[in-house]
Amino acid sequence: MSNRIFVALSSFAEHDQRPLQLLERSGFPFTLHKSGKRITKNELLAHAKDAKVILAGVEVYDSSLLAELKHLRCISRCGVGTDSIDMQYAKLHEICVTNTPGIPNDAVAELALAMFLALSRDLFRQAQSMREMRWERRKAHLLSGRTIGIIGYGNIGRRVAQLCLAFNVRVVIFDPLVNFNDPLSGNVSFVDLDTLLKEADIVSLHASKLSKTPFLMGHREFGLMKLGSFLVNLARGDMVDEQALIEALSSGHLSGAGLDVYQNEPYKGKLCEFDQVILSPHSATNTIETRSEMELMCVENALEFLGHQR
Repeated sequence: MSNRIFVALSSFAEHDQRPLQLLERSGFPFTLHKSGKRITKNELLAHAKDAKVILAGVEVYDSSLLAELKHLRCISRCGVGTDSIDMQYAKLHEICVTNTPGIPNDAVAELALAMFLALSRDLFRQAQSMREMRWERRKAHLLSGRTIGIIGYGNIGRRVAQLCLAFNVRVVIFDPLVNFNDPLSGNVSFVDLDTLLKEADIVSLHASKLSKTPFLMGHREFGLMKLGSFLVNLARGDMVDEQALIEALSSGHLSGAGLDVYQNEPYKGKLCEFDQVILSPHSATNTIETRSEMELMCVENALEFLGHQR
């Protein structure tokens, strides 16, 4: 069986040649996806048919696709989540799945903080007014003294909390998978979900899909949030009921939102019409430094798998 590696990432080694050089030095045959766009199912079937290892992005690897990739033995994911991969099928058919945990923590946490600040100062609409040569001062808030609610206290949630504390905020946390108290300071406390929603000025989602009960921000949850509060979601697109969010924004119950993930991507939905909503294109981990380190680990994981297979 061929040990060919297929790099399905839409961009690879753009700013750092080390991942590509590592592949070249490995001696294993490899090919690159070069369209610059997210790879499609048809492209995977055409170009990765005989690949033993795929360096994967956020594209979907469902059971129907995996069944067609009969030589595939390893998916080396460049990123943390494996939601786009049918893990049950992979396990059943002995397809190894690896990822790059830890590396994106700072990038995601910093984007969360950037959204907290931009929403608090209404920066997006102020910048848009100036771009249109309209001198309009808008009401804004300090981040200092506010309450930040973090849903999900894994590595990224903890990093968000650490960054927030520099701004003299109160942090409240809900995570049913964490059973210890106040690991940071007196300004951090664990609360139940309803208390968090009622008290937080900004609710930030950093939950995983590990819980037996899927988490969803819906009409009930938005109804509990403070009047004029904000929602930030850098976790999973399906953790927010989009119609419920639209209604909360339209009514003025929420003053704004910041989103990086969506149920359907690329996103072109109605939230694009709201000038109080900051949207980024699933790019929380897409800093040059983070991307380079993730690609490097992604290649290392693939080569380690192939080394064990010799």
